[in-house]
Amino acid sequence: MTPFVTLPTEERLDTVRVAVYARQSKARPDSSEASPEAQLAAGAALADSRGWQVVHQFKDVGRSGWDPNAVRPGFEELMVAVRAGEVDAVVVNELSRLTRKGAHDALEIDKEFKKHGVRFVSVLEPFLDTSNPIGVAIFALIAALAKQDSDIKAQRLKGAKEEIKAVGGRHSSSAPFGMHAVREKIGNLVVSVLEPDADNPEHVAIVERMLEMSWDGVADNKIATTLEGEGVPAPGNAERRATEKRLESIKKRRVSGEDSPIRWRAQTVRWIINHPAIGGFASERVKRGKAYENVVARDAAGKPMTPHRGIIPGAKWLELQERRKKRNAYRKPGNEETTPRLLSGWRFTTCEICAGSVGQTKNNGGQDYYMCANPKGHGGLSIKREQADSYVAGKVWARLIAADMDDESDRNWVAAAALRYAGQKDLAGVQEERREVAAHLEHVQRSIAELQADRKSGFYRGRDELATWRATMEQYRAYEDECTSRISELDSKLQTTIRIPTEWLEPGEDPVGPNSLWASWDVFEQREFLDYFLTGVQIGRGRDPETKKFIPIEERITVNWRQLDADGDEEADADDEETLAAL
Repeated sequence: MTPFVTLPTEERLDTVRVAVYARQSKARPDSSEASPEAQLAAGAALADSRGWQVVHQFKDVGRSGWDPNAVRPGFEELMVAVRAGEVDAVVVNELSRLTRKGAHDALEIDKEFKKHGVRFVSVLEPFLDTSNPIGVAIFALIAALAKQDSDIKAQRLKGAKEEIKAVGGRHSSSAPFGMHAVREKIGNLVVSVLEPDADNPEHVAIVERMLEMSWDGVADNKIATTLEGEGVPAPGNAERRATEKRLESIKKRRVSGEDSPIRWRAQTVRWIINHPAIGGFASERVKRGKAYENVVARDAAGKPMTPHRGIIPGAKWLELQERRKKRNAYRKPGNEETTPRLLSGWRFTTCEICAGSVGQTKNNGGQDYYMCANPKGHGGLSIKREQADSYVAGKVWARLIAADMDDESDRNWVAAAALRYAGQKDLAGVQEERREVAAHLEHVQRSIAELQADRKSGFYRGRDELATWRATMEQYRAYEDECTSRISELDSKLQTTIRIPTEWLEPGEDPVGPNSLWASWDVFEQREFLDYFLTGVQIGRGRDPETKKFIPIEERITVNWRQLDADGDEEADADDEETLAAL
Protein backbone atom coordinates (compact mmCIF):
# COMPACT_ATOMS: atom_id res chain seq x y z
CA MET A 1 0.00 0.00 0.00
CA THR A 2 1.30 3.47 -0.85
CA PRO A 3 2.58 5.26 2.27
CA PHE A 4 0.46 8.09 3.66
CA VAL A 5 3.34 10.51 3.94
CA THR A 6 6.94 10.35 2.78
CA LEU A 7 8.46 9.87 6.22
CA PRO A 8 11.10 7.34 7.30
CA THR A 9 9.55 4.08 8.41
CA GLU A 10 10.68 4.48 12.01
CA GLU A 11 8.90 7.85 12.26
CA ARG A 12 5.52 6.56 11.10
CA LEU A 13 2.72 6.17 13.59
CA ASP A 14 1.84 2.65 14.67
CA THR A 15 -1.88 3.42 14.34
CA VAL A 16 -3.54 4.91 11.25
CA ARG A 17 -6.04 7.49 12.36
CA VAL A 18 -9.17 7.51 10.21
CA ALA A 19 -11.99 10.02 9.63
CA VAL A 20 -15.12 8.48 8.08
CA TYR A 21 -17.33 10.88 6.10
CA ALA A 22 -20.94 10.24 4.97
CA ARG A 23 -23.36 12.39 2.99
CA GLN A 24 -26.94 12.02 1.88
CA SER A 25 -28.80 14.66 -0.11
CA LYS A 26 -32.13 13.67 1.45
CA ALA A 27 -32.73 11.91 4.74
CA ARG A 28 -33.68 8.22 4.43
CA PRO A 29 -34.61 5.62 7.03
CA ASP A 30 -31.66 4.19 8.98
CA SER A 31 -32.18 0.84 7.32
CA SER A 32 -31.53 2.34 3.88
CA GLU A 33 -28.28 1.28 2.26
CA ALA A 34 -27.63 4.91 1.37
CA SER A 35 -28.35 6.27 4.84
CA PRO A 36 -25.50 8.11 6.61
CA GLU A 37 -25.58 5.48 9.36
CA ALA A 38 -25.04 2.70 6.80
CA GLN A 39 -22.21 4.66 5.13
CA LEU A 40 -20.49 5.30 8.46
CA ALA A 41 -20.83 1.63 9.42
CA ALA A 42 -19.31 0.52 6.10
CA GLY A 43 -16.41 2.94 6.51
CA ALA A 44 -15.77 1.82 10.07
CA ALA A 45 -15.84 -1.84 8.96
CA LEU A 46 -13.24 -1.15 6.27
CA ALA A 47 -11.01 0.64 8.78
CA ASP A 48 -11.35 -2.22 11.26
CA SER A 49 -10.46 -4.81 8.62
CA ARG A 50 -7.18 -2.98 7.99
CA GLY A 51 -6.40 -2.42 11.64
CA TRP A 52 -7.00 1.32 11.48
CA GLN A 53 -8.55 3.41 14.25
CA VAL A 54 -11.60 5.58 13.58
CA VAL A 55 -11.03 8.83 15.46
CA HIS A 56 -13.67 10.99 13.73
CA GLN A 57 -17.03 10.51 12.06
CA PHE A 58 -18.63 13.32 10.07
CA LYS A 59 -21.92 13.39 8.18
CA ASP A 60 -24.12 15.77 6.21
CA VAL A 61 -27.81 14.94 5.86
CA GLY A 62 -30.01 16.80 3.41
CA ARG A 63 -26.92 18.35 1.81
CA SER A 64 -26.23 18.27 -1.91
CA GLY A 65 -22.80 17.28 -3.16
CA TRP A 66 -23.61 18.90 -6.51
CA ASP A 67 -25.06 22.30 -5.63
CA PRO A 68 -22.20 24.87 -5.53
CA ASN A 69 -24.19 26.96 -3.03
CA ALA A 70 -24.82 24.11 -0.60
CA VAL A 71 -23.25 24.45 2.84
CA ARG A 72 -21.94 21.17 4.29
CA PRO A 73 -21.02 21.58 7.98
CA GLY A 74 -19.84 17.97 8.27
CA PHE A 75 -17.48 18.34 5.31
CA GLU A 76 -16.10 21.61 6.70
CA GLU A 77 -15.39 19.90 10.05
CA LEU A 78 -13.65 17.09 8.17
CA MET A 79 -11.34 19.56 6.42
CA VAL A 80 -10.58 21.28 9.73
CA ALA A 81 -9.49 17.92 11.17
CA VAL A 82 -7.39 17.21 8.04
CA ARG A 83 -5.62 20.59 8.24
CA ALA A 84 -5.04 20.15 11.98
CA GLY A 85 -3.17 16.88 11.38
CA GLU A 86 -5.70 14.83 13.36
CA VAL A 87 -6.21 12.13 10.71
CA ASP A 88 -4.08 10.00 8.39
CA ALA A 89 -6.84 8.73 6.09
CA VAL A 90 -10.33 9.77 4.99
CA VAL A 91 -12.77 6.95 4.23
CA VAL A 92 -16.01 7.43 2.28
CA ASN A 93 -18.51 4.94 0.92
CA GLU A 94 -17.83 6.14 -2.64
CA LEU A 95 -16.34 9.21 -4.29
CA SER A 96 -19.75 10.74 -5.07
CA ARG A 97 -20.34 11.07 -1.30
CA LEU A 98 -17.37 13.44 -1.15
CA THR A 99 -18.37 15.54 -4.17
CA ARG A 100 -20.52 15.51 -7.29
CA LYS A 101 -19.16 18.76 -8.70
CA GLY A 102 -16.80 17.10 -11.16
CA ALA A 103 -13.17 16.10 -11.62
CA HIS A 104 -11.70 19.52 -10.88
CA ASP A 105 -13.37 19.79 -7.48
CA ALA A 106 -12.47 16.18 -6.59
CA LEU A 107 -8.82 16.69 -7.52
CA GLU A 108 -8.68 19.93 -5.52
CA ILE A 109 -9.94 18.08 -2.44
CA ASP A 110 -7.42 15.28 -2.97
CA LYS A 111 -4.69 17.88 -3.44
CA GLU A 112 -5.57 19.34 -0.04
CA PHE A 113 -5.49 15.84 1.47
CA LYS A 114 -1.98 15.20 0.06
CA LYS A 115 -0.77 18.56 1.31
CA HIS A 116 -1.44 17.38 4.86
CA GLY A 117 -0.28 13.80 4.30
CA VAL A 118 -3.80 12.32 4.27
CA ARG A 119 -4.86 9.47 2.04
CA PHE A 120 -8.30 9.08 0.47
CA VAL A 121 -10.01 5.64 0.52
CA SER A 122 -13.33 4.54 -0.99
CA VAL A 123 -15.24 1.49 0.30
CA LEU A 124 -16.96 0.68 -2.99
CA GLU A 125 -14.07 1.83 -5.21
CA PRO A 126 -10.98 0.07 -3.74
CA PHE A 127 -9.05 0.55 -6.99
CA LEU A 128 -8.87 4.33 -6.48
CA ASP A 129 -5.24 5.37 -5.89
CA THR A 130 -4.11 8.93 -6.58
CA SER A 131 -0.45 8.20 -5.91
CA ASN A 132 0.26 7.49 -9.61
CA PRO A 133 -0.81 9.07 -12.95
CA ILE A 134 -3.11 6.20 -13.94
CA GLY A 135 -4.84 6.32 -10.57
CA VAL A 136 -5.29 10.06 -10.91
CA ALA A 137 -6.90 9.57 -14.34
CA ILE A 138 -9.29 6.94 -12.97
CA PHE A 139 -10.05 9.20 -10.03
CA ALA A 140 -10.90 12.10 -12.37
CA LEU A 141 -13.01 9.84 -14.60
CA ILE A 142 -15.12 8.59 -11.69
CA ALA A 143 -15.55 12.16 -10.42
CA ALA A 144 -16.68 13.29 -13.89
CA LEU A 145 -19.15 10.40 -14.12
CA ALA A 146 -20.53 11.32 -10.68
CA LYS A 147 -21.16 14.88 -11.86
CA GLN A 148 -22.74 13.64 -15.09
CA ASP A 149 -25.02 11.35 -13.09
CA SER A 150 -26.06 14.30 -10.93
CA ASP A 151 -26.73 16.46 -13.99
CA ILE A 152 -28.92 13.74 -15.49
CA LYS A 153 -30.80 13.28 -12.22
CA ALA A 154 -31.30 17.03 -11.93
CA GLN A 155 -32.78 17.23 -15.43
CA ARG A 156 -34.98 14.21 -14.77
CA LEU A 157 -36.15 15.69 -11.49
CA LYS A 158 -36.85 19.05 -13.13
CA GLY A 159 -38.91 17.32 -15.83
CA ALA A 160 -40.85 15.33 -13.22
CA LYS A 161 -41.57 18.48 -11.23
CA GLU A 162 -42.86 20.21 -14.36
CA GLU A 163 -45.16 17.27 -15.11
CA ILE A 164 -46.45 17.23 -11.53
CA LYS A 165 -46.97 21.00 -11.63
CA ALA A 166 -48.92 20.70 -14.88
CA VAL A 167 -51.59 18.57 -13.16
CA GLY A 168 -51.59 20.59 -9.95
CA GLY A 169 -49.87 17.99 -7.77
CA ARG A 170 -47.32 18.76 -5.07
CA HIS A 171 -43.63 17.96 -5.20
CA SER A 172 -42.33 20.00 -2.26
CA SER A 173 -43.25 22.14 0.78
CA SER A 174 -45.28 21.10 3.77
CA ALA A 175 -49.06 20.75 3.72
CA PRO A 176 -51.07 23.54 5.38
CA PHE A 177 -52.26 22.90 8.94
CA GLY A 178 -55.29 20.60 8.99
CA MET A 179 -54.33 18.79 5.78
CA HIS A 180 -51.99 15.98 4.79
CA ALA A 181 -50.67 14.49 1.57
CA VAL A 182 -51.76 11.21 0.01
CA ARG A 183 -50.43 9.56 -3.13
CA GLU A 184 -52.88 9.32 -6.01
CA LYS A 185 -52.71 8.70 -9.74
CA ILE A 186 -53.60 11.61 -12.02
CA GLY A 187 -53.37 10.52 -15.64
CA ASN A 188 -50.07 8.64 -15.96
CA LEU A 189 -48.51 10.28 -12.92
CA VAL A 190 -48.60 9.28 -9.28
CA VAL A 191 -48.51 12.55 -7.34
CA SER A 192 -49.15 13.90 -3.86
CA VAL A 193 -52.56 15.50 -3.35
CA LEU A 194 -53.87 17.12 -0.19
CA GLU A 195 -56.96 16.30 1.80
CA PRO A 196 -58.29 17.00 5.32
CA ASP A 197 -56.03 15.28 7.84
CA ALA A 198 -58.02 12.21 8.93
CA ASP A 199 -55.26 11.27 11.40
CA ASN A 200 -55.71 14.59 13.24
CA PRO A 201 -59.42 15.51 13.05
CA GLU A 202 -58.91 18.05 15.84
CA HIS A 203 -56.65 20.04 13.49
CA VAL A 204 -59.34 20.01 10.80
CA ALA A 205 -61.90 21.22 13.35
CA ILE A 206 -59.60 24.11 14.31
CA VAL A 207 -59.26 25.19 10.68
CA GLU A 208 -63.02 24.94 10.14
CA ARG A 209 -63.57 27.14 13.16
CA MET A 210 -61.02 29.67 11.91
CA LEU A 211 -62.76 29.79 8.52
CA GLU A 212 -66.16 30.35 10.14
CA MET A 213 -64.78 33.15 12.34
CA SER A 214 -63.17 34.84 9.36
CA TRP A 215 -66.39 34.46 7.35
CA ASP A 216 -68.22 36.24 10.16
CA GLY A 217 -65.80 39.15 10.00
CA VAL A 218 -63.48 38.31 12.91
CA ALA A 219 -59.99 39.73 12.37
CA ASP A 220 -56.99 37.40 12.05
CA ASN A 221 -55.43 38.86 15.18
CA LYS A 222 -58.63 38.22 17.14
CA ILE A 223 -58.77 34.63 15.89
CA ALA A 224 -55.16 34.11 17.00
CA THR A 225 -55.68 35.62 20.46
CA THR A 226 -58.89 33.60 20.93
CA LEU A 227 -57.17 30.30 20.12
CA GLU A 228 -54.15 31.24 22.21
CA GLY A 229 -56.39 32.22 25.13
CA GLU A 230 -58.18 28.87 24.98
CA GLY A 231 -54.88 27.00 25.06
CA VAL A 232 -55.26 25.54 21.57
CA PRO A 233 -51.80 24.27 20.48
CA ALA A 234 -50.31 26.33 17.65
CA PRO A 235 -49.52 24.55 14.34
CA GLY A 236 -45.78 24.76 15.05
CA ASN A 237 -46.31 22.48 18.06
CA ALA A 238 -47.82 19.68 15.96
CA GLU A 239 -45.75 16.49 16.04
CA ARG A 240 -44.85 16.48 12.36
CA ARG A 241 -43.79 20.14 12.49
CA ALA A 242 -42.02 20.38 15.84
CA THR A 243 -38.82 18.70 14.61
CA GLU A 244 -35.50 19.53 16.24
CA LYS A 245 -34.19 21.08 13.04
CA ARG A 246 -37.25 23.31 12.56
CA LEU A 247 -37.36 24.44 16.18
CA GLU A 248 -33.68 25.36 16.00
CA SER A 249 -34.33 27.32 12.79
CA ILE A 250 -37.18 29.24 14.44
CA LYS A 251 -34.98 30.07 17.42
CA LYS A 252 -32.26 31.45 15.16
CA ARG A 253 -34.73 33.70 13.34
CA ARG A 254 -35.93 35.31 16.57
CA VAL A 255 -34.42 38.71 17.23
CA SER A 256 -34.33 38.25 20.99
CA GLY A 257 -32.96 34.72 20.86
CA GLU A 258 -35.19 33.77 23.78
CA ASP A 259 -36.48 30.22 24.02
CA SER A 260 -40.16 31.26 24.05
CA PRO A 261 -42.97 28.86 23.08
CA ILE A 262 -44.54 28.83 19.62
CA ARG A 263 -47.82 30.78 19.77
CA TRP A 264 -50.78 31.55 17.57
CA ARG A 265 -50.16 34.72 15.58
CA ALA A 266 -52.14 36.70 13.03
CA GLN A 267 -49.59 35.72 10.36
CA THR A 268 -50.19 32.05 11.11
CA VAL A 269 -53.95 32.42 10.81
CA ARG A 270 -53.58 34.41 7.59
CA TRP A 271 -51.24 31.84 6.03
CA ILE A 272 -53.65 28.98 6.73
CA ILE A 273 -56.89 30.69 5.66
CA ASN A 274 -55.34 32.16 2.50
CA HIS A 275 -53.73 28.89 1.36
CA PRO A 276 -55.46 27.78 -1.90
CA ALA A 277 -55.34 24.10 -0.86
CA ILE A 278 -57.90 24.87 1.86
CA GLY A 279 -60.37 25.37 -1.02
CA GLY A 280 -59.03 22.41 -3.02
CA PHE A 281 -56.92 24.50 -5.41
CA ALA A 282 -53.36 23.78 -6.49
CA SER A 283 -50.95 26.49 -5.36
CA GLU A 284 -47.70 28.08 -6.40
CA ARG A 285 -45.48 30.57 -4.62
CA VAL A 286 -45.02 34.00 -6.19
CA LYS A 287 -43.04 36.98 -5.00
CA ARG A 288 -45.02 40.01 -3.85
CA GLY A 289 -42.51 42.74 -3.07
CA LYS A 290 -39.95 41.25 -0.68
CA ALA A 291 -42.14 38.36 0.47
CA TYR A 292 -43.63 35.26 -1.11
CA GLU A 293 -47.25 34.17 -0.97
CA ASN A 294 -49.29 31.20 -2.14
CA VAL A 295 -51.60 31.85 -5.09
CA VAL A 296 -53.98 29.64 -7.09
CA ALA A 297 -52.10 27.66 -9.76
CA ARG A 298 -53.64 27.58 -13.22
CA ASP A 299 -53.36 25.32 -16.25
CA ALA A 300 -52.20 26.35 -19.72
CA ALA A 301 -55.67 27.79 -20.46
CA GLY A 302 -55.65 29.86 -17.27
CA LYS A 303 -58.22 27.70 -15.48
CA PRO A 304 -57.59 27.03 -11.77
CA MET A 305 -56.43 23.48 -11.06
CA THR A 306 -58.31 21.61 -8.34
CA PRO A 307 -56.49 18.34 -7.60
CA HIS A 308 -56.93 18.59 -3.82
CA ARG A 309 -59.88 17.92 -1.53
CA GLY A 310 -60.31 21.14 0.37
CA ILE A 311 -61.66 21.70 3.84
CA ILE A 312 -64.30 24.03 2.32
CA PRO A 313 -65.71 24.19 -1.25
CA GLY A 314 -63.64 26.16 -3.73
CA ALA A 315 -66.37 28.71 -4.47
CA LYS A 316 -66.77 29.51 -0.79
CA TRP A 317 -63.00 29.85 -0.34
CA LEU A 318 -62.84 32.32 -3.23
CA GLU A 319 -65.74 34.31 -1.81
CA LEU A 320 -64.06 34.33 1.59
CA GLN A 321 -60.87 35.72 0.04
CA GLU A 322 -62.82 38.58 -1.53
CA ARG A 323 -64.58 39.30 1.76
CA ARG A 324 -61.27 39.35 3.59
CA LYS A 325 -59.68 41.57 0.95
CA LYS A 326 -62.45 44.15 1.19
CA ARG A 327 -62.71 44.34 4.95
CA ASN A 328 -58.97 44.13 5.65
CA ALA A 329 -57.99 46.86 3.19
CA TYR A 330 -58.00 49.55 5.85
CA ARG A 331 -58.04 47.55 9.06
CA LYS A 332 -56.07 49.19 11.87
CA PRO A 333 -52.69 47.57 12.56
CA GLY A 334 -51.61 46.17 15.90
CA ASN A 335 -53.71 44.50 18.57
CA GLU A 336 -56.59 47.00 18.61
CA GLU A 337 -59.74 45.38 17.32
CA THR A 338 -62.12 47.30 15.06
CA THR A 339 -65.79 46.40 14.80
CA PRO A 340 -66.90 46.31 11.13
CA ARG A 341 -69.05 49.34 10.25
CA LEU A 342 -71.43 49.98 7.38
CA LEU A 343 -69.54 52.64 5.43
CA SER A 344 -65.87 52.04 6.31
CA GLY A 345 -63.32 49.33 5.71
CA TRP A 346 -64.46 48.04 2.32
CA ARG A 347 -63.31 50.65 -0.22
CA PHE A 348 -66.83 52.12 -0.35
CA THR A 349 -66.60 55.57 1.28
CA THR A 350 -64.11 58.27 0.32
CA CYS A 351 -63.27 61.83 1.30
CA GLU A 352 -64.72 64.40 -1.10
CA ILE A 353 -61.72 66.68 -0.57
CA CYS A 354 -58.72 64.39 -1.03
CA ALA A 355 -60.42 61.21 -2.37
CA GLY A 356 -58.73 59.29 0.46
CA SER A 357 -60.29 56.39 2.31
CA VAL A 358 -62.62 56.93 5.23
CA GLY A 359 -62.10 54.95 8.42
CA GLN A 360 -63.68 54.96 11.85
CA THR A 361 -62.71 56.52 15.14
CA LYS A 362 -64.15 57.55 18.52
CA ASN A 363 -64.19 60.92 20.25
CA ASN A 364 -63.34 61.43 23.91
CA GLY A 365 -66.91 60.58 24.87
CA GLY A 366 -66.75 57.21 23.10
CA GLN A 367 -69.06 58.28 20.25
CA ASP A 368 -68.39 56.65 16.87
CA TYR A 369 -67.31 58.77 13.91
CA TYR A 370 -66.20 58.25 10.35
CA MET A 371 -63.04 60.22 9.63
CA CYS A 372 -60.81 60.73 6.61
CA ALA A 373 -57.77 58.49 7.02
CA ASN A 374 -55.60 61.27 5.56
CA PRO A 375 -56.86 64.42 7.31
CA LYS A 376 -53.79 66.58 6.65
CA GLY A 377 -54.79 69.82 4.96
CA HIS A 378 -58.52 69.76 5.68
CA GLY A 379 -58.84 69.77 9.43
CA GLY A 380 -59.61 66.14 10.22
CA LEU A 381 -62.84 65.74 8.28
CA SER A 382 -65.29 63.57 10.25
CA ILE A 383 -68.99 62.78 10.59
CA LYS A 384 -71.09 60.94 13.18
CA ARG A 385 -71.40 57.30 12.19
CA GLU A 386 -75.06 56.80 13.11
CA GLN A 387 -76.13 59.90 11.19
CA ALA A 388 -74.18 58.89 8.08
CA ASP A 389 -75.40 55.26 8.19
CA SER A 390 -79.01 56.31 8.62
CA TYR A 391 -78.85 58.93 5.87
CA VAL A 392 -77.25 56.65 3.24
CA ALA A 393 -79.52 53.67 4.00
CA GLY A 394 -82.61 55.91 4.06
CA LYS A 395 -81.64 57.45 0.72
CA VAL A 396 -81.51 54.04 -0.97
CA TRP A 397 -84.72 52.77 0.62
CA ALA A 398 -86.57 55.97 -0.25
CA ARG A 399 -85.69 55.69 -3.94
CA LEU A 400 -86.55 52.00 -4.02
CA ILE A 401 -89.98 52.58 -2.44
CA ALA A 402 -90.71 55.52 -4.71
CA ALA A 403 -89.67 53.69 -7.90
CA ASP A 404 -92.31 54.08 -10.62
CA MET A 405 -92.42 51.01 -12.85
CA ASP A 406 -94.08 53.06 -15.56
CA ASP A 407 -91.01 55.25 -15.75
CA GLU A 408 -88.32 53.83 -18.04
CA SER A 409 -85.46 55.14 -15.93
CA ASP A 410 -86.83 53.63 -12.71
CA ARG A 411 -87.64 50.35 -14.47
CA ASN A 412 -84.09 50.01 -15.78
CA TRP A 413 -82.61 50.93 -12.40
CA VAL A 414 -84.66 48.29 -10.53
CA ALA A 415 -83.98 45.68 -13.23
CA ALA A 416 -80.23 46.23 -12.98
CA ALA A 417 -80.41 45.87 -9.18
CA ALA A 418 -82.42 42.67 -9.61
CA LEU A 419 -79.71 41.25 -11.85
CA ARG A 420 -77.05 42.07 -9.27
CA TYR A 421 -79.19 40.54 -6.53
CA ALA A 422 -79.57 37.37 -8.61
CA GLY A 423 -75.80 37.29 -8.90
CA GLN A 424 -75.58 36.84 -5.11
CA LYS A 425 -78.61 34.70 -4.28
CA ASP A 426 -79.56 31.20 -5.36
CA LEU A 427 -82.70 32.00 -7.33
CA ALA A 428 -82.39 29.41 -10.11
CA GLY A 429 -80.92 25.99 -10.70
CA VAL A 430 -77.92 27.48 -12.53
CA GLN A 431 -77.24 30.17 -9.95
CA GLU A 432 -74.76 28.14 -7.92
CA GLU A 433 -72.61 27.74 -11.02
CA ARG A 434 -72.92 31.44 -11.79
CA ARG A 435 -71.77 32.40 -8.31
CA GLU A 436 -68.74 30.14 -8.60
CA VAL A 437 -67.83 31.42 -12.07
CA ALA A 438 -68.27 34.99 -10.85
CA ALA A 439 -65.94 34.28 -7.94
CA HIS A 440 -63.36 32.84 -10.35
CA LEU A 441 -63.74 35.88 -12.60
CA GLU A 442 -63.19 38.30 -9.73
CA HIS A 443 -60.21 36.30 -8.55
CA VAL A 444 -58.52 36.15 -11.97
CA GLN A 445 -59.15 39.86 -12.53
CA ARG A 446 -57.46 40.60 -9.21
CA SER A 447 -54.57 38.35 -10.24
CA ILE A 448 -54.28 40.31 -13.51
CA ALA A 449 -54.15 43.58 -11.58
CA GLU A 450 -51.48 42.21 -9.23
CA LEU A 451 -49.44 40.90 -12.16
CA GLN A 452 -49.60 44.30 -13.87
CA ALA A 453 -48.57 46.01 -10.62
CA ASP A 454 -45.64 43.60 -10.24
CA ARG A 455 -44.37 44.51 -13.71
CA LYS A 456 -44.67 48.23 -12.99
CA SER A 457 -42.70 47.67 -9.80
CA GLY A 458 -39.86 46.16 -11.83
CA PHE A 459 -40.20 42.50 -10.79
CA TYR A 460 -40.03 41.37 -14.45
CA ARG A 461 -36.96 42.83 -16.16
CA GLY A 462 -34.98 40.30 -18.17
CA ARG A 463 -36.07 38.75 -21.44
CA ASP A 464 -36.96 35.41 -19.83
CA GLU A 465 -38.86 37.09 -16.99
CA LEU A 466 -40.86 39.21 -19.45
CA ALA A 467 -41.66 36.11 -21.50
CA THR A 468 -42.95 34.44 -18.32
CA TRP A 469 -45.00 37.55 -17.53
CA ARG A 470 -46.59 37.61 -21.00
CA ALA A 471 -47.37 33.89 -20.94
CA THR A 472 -49.01 34.20 -17.52
CA MET A 473 -50.98 37.25 -18.62
CA GLU A 474 -52.24 35.38 -21.70
CA GLN A 475 -53.42 32.54 -19.46
CA TYR A 476 -55.23 34.93 -17.15
CA ARG A 477 -56.83 36.87 -20.02
CA ALA A 478 -57.99 33.68 -21.72
CA TYR A 479 -59.64 32.46 -18.54
CA GLU A 480 -61.15 35.91 -17.92
CA ASP A 481 -62.78 35.74 -21.36
CA GLU A 482 -64.02 32.21 -20.66
CA CYS A 483 -65.59 33.27 -17.35
CA THR A 484 -67.18 36.37 -18.89
CA SER A 485 -68.67 34.33 -21.71
CA ARG A 486 -70.03 31.71 -19.32
CA ILE A 487 -71.60 34.32 -17.05
CA SER A 488 -73.33 35.83 -20.07
CA GLU A 489 -74.77 32.42 -20.95
CA LEU A 490 -75.95 31.83 -17.39
CA ASP A 491 -77.48 35.29 -17.18
CA SER A 492 -79.55 34.52 -20.26
CA LYS A 493 -80.95 31.48 -18.45
CA LEU A 494 -81.70 33.54 -15.36
CA GLN A 495 -83.69 36.30 -17.05
CA THR A 496 -87.09 34.67 -16.59
CA THR A 497 -86.52 33.69 -12.97
CA ILE A 498 -85.03 36.87 -11.48
CA ARG A 499 -86.89 38.39 -8.55
CA ILE A 500 -86.07 40.84 -5.84
CA PRO A 501 -87.73 40.20 -2.46
CA THR A 502 -91.24 41.66 -2.26
CA GLU A 503 -90.48 42.97 1.23
CA TRP A 504 -87.95 45.32 -0.36
CA LEU A 505 -90.77 47.10 -2.17
CA GLU A 506 -92.98 47.18 0.94
CA PRO A 507 -90.59 47.70 3.87
CA GLY A 508 -93.06 49.48 6.14
CA GLU A 509 -93.27 53.04 7.45
CA ASP A 510 -89.67 53.20 8.67
CA PRO A 511 -87.43 51.06 6.41
CA VAL A 512 -84.33 51.66 8.60
CA GLY A 513 -86.06 51.66 12.01
CA PRO A 514 -85.22 49.30 14.91
CA ASN A 515 -87.87 46.74 13.88
CA SER A 516 -87.22 46.90 10.14
CA LEU A 517 -85.85 44.28 7.78
CA TRP A 518 -82.74 46.45 7.48
CA ALA A 519 -82.14 46.33 11.24
CA SER A 520 -82.37 42.51 11.23
CA TRP A 521 -79.41 42.21 8.87
CA ASP A 522 -75.80 42.11 10.01
CA VAL A 523 -73.34 44.69 8.71
CA PHE A 524 -72.18 42.50 5.82
CA GLU A 525 -75.75 41.91 4.59
CA GLN A 526 -76.38 45.64 4.83
CA ARG A 527 -73.22 46.35 2.83
CA GLU A 528 -74.34 43.82 0.23
CA PHE A 529 -77.72 45.58 -0.09
CA LEU A 530 -76.10 49.00 -0.61
CA ASP A 531 -73.76 47.49 -3.18
CA TYR A 532 -76.75 46.51 -5.34
CA PHE A 533 -77.67 50.16 -5.78
CA LEU A 534 -74.55 52.27 -5.12
CA THR A 535 -70.97 52.34 -6.31
CA GLY A 536 -69.86 54.33 -3.28
CA VAL A 537 -70.32 57.32 -1.00
CA GLN A 538 -68.40 60.59 -0.67
CA ILE A 539 -68.29 62.69 2.50
CA GLY A 540 -67.59 66.43 2.34
CA ARG A 541 -66.73 69.18 4.81
CA GLY A 542 -68.76 69.72 7.97
CA ARG A 543 -68.25 73.49 7.95
CA ASP A 544 -68.15 76.09 5.22
CA PRO A 545 -64.47 77.20 5.07
CA GLU A 546 -65.49 80.86 4.58
CA THR A 547 -68.55 81.36 6.76
CA LYS A 548 -67.66 78.64 9.31
CA LYS A 549 -71.31 77.59 9.32
CA PHE A 550 -72.29 73.93 9.71
CA ILE A 551 -73.23 72.17 6.46
CA PRO A 552 -76.35 69.97 6.67
CA ILE A 553 -75.81 66.24 6.23
CA GLU A 554 -77.77 66.04 2.97
CA GLU A 555 -75.26 68.50 1.47
CA ARG A 556 -72.24 66.72 2.98
CA ILE A 557 -72.94 63.20 1.71
CA THR A 558 -72.99 62.31 -1.97
CA VAL A 559 -74.29 58.88 -2.95
CA ASN A 560 -73.09 57.51 -6.29
CA TRP A 561 -75.87 55.48 -7.91
CA ARG A 562 -75.00 52.49 -10.03
CA GLN A 563 -75.47 52.86 -13.77
CA LEU A 564 -76.68 50.17 -16.17
CA ASP A 565 -73.95 47.56 -16.46
CA ALA A 566 -74.17 47.48 -20.27
CA ASP A 567 -74.21 51.29 -20.71
CA GLY A 568 -77.79 51.28 -21.94
CA ASP A 569 -77.24 49.57 -25.29
CA GLU A 570 -80.10 47.90 -27.12
CA GLU A 571 -79.18 44.40 -26.03
CA ALA A 572 -79.09 45.49 -22.42
CA ASP A 573 -82.44 47.26 -22.79
CA ALA A 574 -83.93 44.02 -24.13
CA ASP A 575 -82.54 42.13 -21.16
CA ASP A 576 -84.03 44.72 -18.81
CA GLU A 577 -87.46 44.37 -20.43
CA GLU A 578 -87.33 40.60 -19.90
CA THR A 579 -86.27 41.15 -16.31
CA LEU A 580 -89.07 43.64 -15.69
CA ALA A 581 -91.59 41.21 -17.09
CA ALA A 582 -90.59 38.84 -14.32
CA LEU A 583 -90.67 41.42 -11.53
